[in-house]
Amino acid sequence: MDEDNDGGSVLKEPMFRDFRKISPRMFWLVTLASLVVLLVVVAVPQLLSKNARMQVLRSHVAEIAQIAASVVDGDLHRQLLDPANYTPELYERTVAPLVRFHSAAPEIFYVYTMMERGGKSVFVVDTAASSDLKTSRKLRPSAYMEPFETIDVDPDPDYLQRIAAGETYVYPKFQRDVYGTFLSGHTPIYDSQGRYSGFVGVDFDIKYYLDQESSFHAIFYGSMVGAVLIALLIGYLVARYHYHVQDRIEEQYRISIRDELTQLLNRRGALRFSREALEARASSYAVILVDIDDLKGINDIYGHAAGDEFIVKVADTIRHSVREKDICARMGGDEFLIFATGCDLDAATEIARRILGKVFAQDDHAGRSHFGVSIGICVAPGAEANFEMLYRQADEALYKAKSAGRNRFVIFDPVIAATG
Repeated sequence: MDEDNDGGSVLKEPMFRDFRKISPRMFWLVTLASLVVLLVVVAVPQLLSKNARMQVLRSHVAEIAQIAASVVDGDLHRQLLDPANYTPELYERTVAPLVRFHSAAPEIFYVYTMMERGGKSVFVVDTAASSDLKTSRKLRPSAYMEPFETIDVDPDPDYLQRIAAGETYVYPKFQRDVYGTFLSGHTPIYDSQGRYSGFVGVDFDIKYYLDQESSFHAIFYGSMVGAVLIALLIGYLVARYHYHVQDRIEEQYRISIRDELTQLLNRRGALRFSREALEARASSYAVILVDIDDLKGINDIYGHAAGDEFIVKVADTIRHSVREKDICARMGGDEFLIFATGCDLDAATEIARRILGKVFAQDDHAGRSHFGVSIGICVAPGAEANFEMLYRQADEALYKAKSAGRNRFVIFDPVIAATG
C-alpha cells in the first residue's frame, strides 16, 4: 500500500482551487458587478457591503476558533480545569500546541482557553504567557484561573450555555474588555471521550478590521477611473486572501490529525474518519490493533533512536500491508489501529499475517533480541458495528495475544468472551 492509504488521502486532494485556476468569467462577473455598484450608488452599497464584510470576518473568526480547538489536547485541558491538578509542566504541555498555532497565524491578537465558573469565564491557558510565542505585539498575559473582565455588556447572556451545548460563538460586533477592543470567537473543547472540557477563544483586534476597511473607504471618494481600478483590485485581493486563508486552515487541520513521527493519522484523525466510515454502513467492519512488544525494553536497551526507528518501521509495514481504503493511525506510543471497511475475517487475518511477517526481524548485532508486535482483531457486521465496541473487543484480543507469548495475532471470540 502506498503512502496515501492511511485514512488521510482525502486531505491530499486540493481542498480549494489555486487562485490562478479561477474562472476568468467568474472574475469578470464579480469585478463588473462591483464596478456597477460603485458607479451607480456609493453610500448604500458601502453600508451593505460593510455589513457583509463583517459577516465574512465573523465566519473567518469562527473557522480560526474551530481550528484552534482542534489542536488542543482535550484530555490535558480537562485536567487543568481542576486547580488541584495544576503544575507548570502540565500548563506548558497544554498550551504548547496553541502557541505553535498562534505563532503561525500573526493576524490573531490573543489565543487562550477558558472555562465557566459561577456563571463567569475564567482563563485556563493563554499563549501570551508563553515565552515560546513568536509575535511582534506586546500582549498582556492572563494568569491561570484569572477571571475575565468585560467593559461592554455581553451581547447574549446565554453565550456560555450555547458554547457548552456545542456552538461556535462569535460576538456580533467588536466588544471592549480590559485587554482592548476585539471581535472574539469561542468554540468548545472536548476530551477523547467526547466530554465538554472548556472552550478556546481567539481575538481579532479592531485595527485588523479597520486595516481591511481602509481600501473600501477610497472607493467612496474615487473617480470613475479609480472605481474601475479598485474594483479590479478587490476582485484580485479577495480571491487571493480567501485562497491563502483556506490554505492555512487546511494545513493546520492536516497537522492537527497526524502523528508527527509516523505521518499516520493520530487518535483524533482516526476517530473522525472511522466514524464517517461507519455512517456509510458497509457489510462488515474490522478493527485491527497492533501493539509493539516491549517498546520500553527496546528504548532501555538500544536507545530511544532505535525505538523510534522501529515505530516508523511498524508504521511503514502497516501502511504497505493494508488495502487502499483502510484507515491507519498511531493511537499512542506503541499502539496502532487499522479500521477496515467491508473487511471480513479472512481479509483481516491476512492483513495481520502480512504485518507479522514483515515486522518480525533479527538484528545483525549479536545478543540483540527479536523486535516484534502483537495483534488483536475484531470483525463485526455493519448493522451491529460501532467504533467503541470494535475497539474494546480488539483490545481484549490484543491482551490475549500478549498473554499468549506475543508476536502473534488473536481474533476476538464473542462466545469465549461471554463465558469468560
